[in-house]
Amino acid sequence: MRLAEKRSQRVESIMHELGVVLEIFDLIEEIMKEQDLKKVSSVTVEVGELSGILPDYFKECWNAARLGGTFDKTELKLVNIPAAARCVCGNEYEMTANSRICPKCHKTDYEIIKGREFMVLSIEAC
Repeated sequence: MRLAEKRSQRVESIMHELGVVLEIFDLIEEIMKEQDLKKVSSVTVEVGELSGILPDYFKECWNAARLGGTFDKTELKLVNIPAAARCVCGNEYEMTANSRICPKCHKTDYEIIKGREFMVLSIEAC
């Protein structure tokens, strides 16, 4: 892959994560108004391995977007959820750790049971 293509992919990923961060800020601002909150000290977000969110880029975008605004001092806490599958044999396993192959029967016929999650779990106000 050429350097220009890598840069383009990085920019696209960062733009995606930035849009998600800004949506979360809008959601939190609505909650702050509804509940008459003045300051949010931390936000905990659950991110599944298959959610399409890249945690490092998400943190980078969070830190950049919060500067000088309402969320300048708001800490981001990420809870990473590994991808998990249930094989046709009934075995449940971590997908990435096992290269998507069931460690019990060695088949690749599975149902994804965890890893697509993406949600705000908690908002800590002070």
